[in-house]
Amino acid sequence: MIVRILLFTLLFLFSSSVFSQDFGVRIGVTTATPTGNNDTFDFDFLESFSPGYQAGLLGNFELSDVIILKPELTYREYTITQEVTWYMNDYNIDQKHTTFSADLNFDIELTNYLSLIFGIGMDYITSIQITTSINEFGEVSTLDLSEMSMNQRMDPFSNIGVCFKFGKSFLVDLQYRHLLENWETANLISAISSENGSVKLHMINLSVAILL
Repeated sequence: MIVRILLFTLLFLFSSSVFSQDFGVRIGVTTATPTGNNDTFDFDFLESFSPGYQAGLLGNFELSDVIILKPELTYREYTITQEVTWYMNDYNIDQKHTTFSADLNFDIELTNYLSLIFGIGMDYITSIQITTSINEFGEVSTLDLSEMSMNQRMDPFSNIGVCFKFGKSFLVDLQYRHLLENWETANLISAISSENGSVKLHMINLSVAILL
């Protein structure tokens, strides 16, 4: 139900002419870092940073003098990196996710050039590619998502960040996204999945946008 409301609101706002509005395009970089509680796997917050990219469309609806509504539709690729110890061997596992995101963010203007961002988002996983390596040997596989339920492929996020505005049409956003559900840990047989577990995902996005 929450997903339907979010998508309906985004579609309505992108097609509405009620508000003072602008539309724009956005490109940027993204990183995703997992953390785990009571897990047998080592998640190093700094070493697990792996760069990815994102691109999308956004709206810019002025609801008042200080409140701006920014719905966004984004294509994003990010990689989760972890180290698994198995029978005295250390395996490096890179799990690349390709997703489409729908976010509903609000900007609260603090000055003419700086705004506070907060909101919610929903990611839909379209593909997962796994690279498992030990020493100099690596194996790449693509996970079959056909058996995953819709609930497993859709993940809710909370968003917070800051927006820097240059002129009337150039925006730079620095945003932190926090996974609201727990994922299940991976092993050498299965990937990190959306099944209930103890893995949290922390995503940092840096992007630039041009309002048209």
